[in-house]
Amino acid sequence: MNPQLYKVAASAEYSFSIKHDIVSYFYNQLHYHPEVELVHIIRGTGSRFIGDSVNSFREDELVLIGSNLPHLFRNDDDYYNDLPGLKAESVTVHFLPEIFGTAFLNIPENKPISDLLEKAQYGITIHGKTKELVKKQMEALSFAGKSERIILLMQLLNTIAAAPDNKTIAHFSGNHVLNKSDESRLNRVYQYTLNNYNHEITLKEIAAIVYMVPHSFCRYFKQRTKKRYSQFILEVRVSQACKLLSGTDYSIAVVCYESGFKNFSNFNRHFKAIVGKSPLEYRKSYRTLQ
Repeated sequence: MNPQLYKVAASAEYSFSIKHDIVSYFYNQLHYHPEVELVHIIRGTGSRFIGDSVNSFREDELVLIGSNLPHLFRNDDDYYNDLPGLKAESVTVHFLPEIFGTAFLNIPENKPISDLLEKAQYGITIHGKTKELVKKQMEALSFAGKSERIILLMQLLNTIAAAPDNKTIAHFSGNHVLNKSDESRLNRVYQYTLNNYNHEITLKEIAAIVYMVPHSFCRYFKQRTKKRYSQFILEVRVSQACKLLSGTDYSIAVVCYESGFKNFSNFNRHFKAIVGKSPLEYRKSYRTLQ
């Protein structure tokens, strides 16, 4: 990937940060940083890009993002219109893996945490009882001081490491080679796709966004993301369809066309290939969970 290097604010007083943000919308550029990030989305909906993965996100999601793993939480369009009462809210922990020291992480007792940090290179979603416990630990961490901060951070990571249902997100890790000279190109491609996914986007059209001819763009996009642009836009559209299926009472046919599919049979086929369920099965399973 070719995102922007994001500078996490440092403090002379603490070795890592925890912050509570209430903003109009989350930082909307694809970026990476050497710090590991644990983020709890309290309020907000939108599209989530982590590595080569595209998904929708909604409130009360908890995600662990490894060092240098490209990511972006882009809010839905309404958040950019300054609507009254519509805010994005999150609590985020940033820490450098080196704060624990290599020797300390390599002792046998810390192997679960060491393994977790390796696994976080692909991004991890945290669910169920583990998520509820980690949220409480993050709250305690926000009020802690001195050595208690490090102890609570270790406890928090140990809780995540012990969970049986953690799921990785991306197919390549944060160690994927980055090309800083191209840092803005994928951002332009992503933003344009998110703004126009509900109508046909030709290769000539998207290639022109980054001043390329279609053939060169196809090769560029595949090299950087390990997938074709046609697959990427399918995933964006399916992500939007998931959001509509779970958040509205629109008929399946309306969801199909609102998410950018022009053919109902293709919609069902691609949705099932990516999600593993038909649109109707997805809606039923989501409502059952709710």
